Amino acid sequence: QMPVMIGGDHSLTLGAIRAARKHFPHLHLIHLDAHTDLREDYLGDPLSHASVIRRCHEELGDGRIHSFGIRSGLAEEFQFAREHLDLRAFSLEGLGQLAQVLGDTPVYLTLDLDVLDPSVLPGTGTPEPGGVSYRELLDALKEASGFRIVGSDFMELAPRLDLSAASTAVACKLLREWLLLIG
Repeated sequence: QMPVMIGGDHSLTLGAIRAARKHFPHLHLIHLDAHTDLREDYLGDPLSHASVIRRCHEELGDGRIHSFGIRSGLAEEFQFAREHLDLRAFSLEGLGQLAQVLGDTPVYLTLDLDVLDPSVLPGTGTPEPGGVSYRELLDALKEASGFRIVGSDFMELAPRLDLSAASTAVACKLLREWLLLIG
């Protein structure tokens, strides 16, 4: 059995990473997101959704976080990423090739739904224009299913911010497809 967490605030991912690392000390993290999430703190909170990947780096170390789709962050976050992470800005390309590199390495996948363009999923706390399409994300999830996935999460859905309920429908469909892919 493999845990899949769904939720709101992306900061919850840190607890899942800590738990997974206890069982899989060589854990790698695939991070699909619009934002770097590498701040030391956000509004004084070091456990913020804007700091979660920085905290995950403290758990996992250099070269074990692979971020895709990133298109927003502070200059110092991008500098930190260049020095410590595998960052693929603006797209999800390269995910399939990474599977060949990692082989049987245990992988946790975290998906911040704001990686999608807000025209596809507006119901998230920090929408960021210029995101990927539904089809691009679904194709990336198909590629990611080839990894040795030991846990995953889908985060940052905010249904109250989308009165049309389209965001919830998109998130549920993606989750269903992901469960079928890894099941």
